[in-house]
Amino acid sequence: MIKKWFTIYAPTLFNGGVEIGEVPANEPNDIIGRTIEITLFDITKDLSHLHIKLRFQIDRVEGDRAYTRFKGMELTRDYIKSLIRRGSSLIQLIQDINTTDNAVLRVTILAMTPTRCKSSQKRAIRKEFIKALMDASGKVDFNGFVKAAVYGDISNQLFAVGKKIYPLRKVEVYKIKVLRYPTGGGETKLLRR
Repeated sequence: MIKKWFTIYAPTLFNGGVEIGEVPANEPNDIIGRTIEITLFDITKDLSHLHIKLRFQIDRVEGDRAYTRFKGMELTRDYIKSLIRRGSSLIQLIQDINTTDNAVLRVTILAMTPTRCKSSQKRAIRKEFIKALMDASGKVDFNGFVKAAVYGDISNQLFAVGKKIYPLRKVEVYKIKVLRYPTGGGETKLLRR
């Protein structure tokens, strides 16, 4: 049997659903659930987005078009290594957040300081980050939060609240994982991995 090629499209929240590749399959149902990993640069053609890896999952096929949904994002390891310096502190926070449309996301935040800071200051910064994250996610839907996180708006908000406690060099949303997608009719879909 001859395999058919399906064109894969990014979710509409990324530049209106741009074409991101092709995948061969015998049946359209064979590709549902497949995960595609690309960089944000592949979508925007902006060199400053090369270190942002996005994961999309094919969730529906119409004709020879495969549509995806956002599954997660992560920054490349070499980019993170380039940010970490000796004599500075690294503050990490892993937090589950809810959006207005009932989606649950696990967000990992990394913050770097220019000099070493005390544990009490790290704790205070984490506490402020949690407040800011909850505040930001409580105002937007799934797409709004993902867009703000991927394009750096969340990092900027966290940088602003964190630097009031201790000078920060950089704040990054290091990783996002979707635990539950937005719900349309009250039913919830939890993801197992």
